[in-house]
Amino acid sequence: MKEQPQVPLYDREVTGPFSVLCGGGDNKDGSMEDCLTVAELAGGGYAIGGTKPEDAGRELRGSRDEITSFAKAWLEQHGA
Repeated sequence: MKEQPQVPLYDREVTGPFSVLCGGGDNKDGSMEDCLTVAELAGGGYAIGGTKPEDAGRELRGSRDEITSFAKAWLEQHGA
C-alpha cells in the first residue's frame, strides 16, 4: 500500500466550528476579548486563534503533540 503524503498544517481545512475557551480575564465587560478559539483540522492538528478584533483571520496551528507539549511547559513555568 502506498503511503499518503502528509499535508502541511497550514494547508489543512478546519473540520468544524471553533470552540471558545475563556480564561476569565479581567475585562469584565462581556466582550470575550480574553478568550482563545480552537478547531480541529482535517488530517489531525488544531487551529488556535483569539477573540480580539485584531485577531480575526489569524491562526496558530499545531499538532496535538506540539500543543500538549507547549501547554505542559507553560504550566510548569508559570506554577499552575
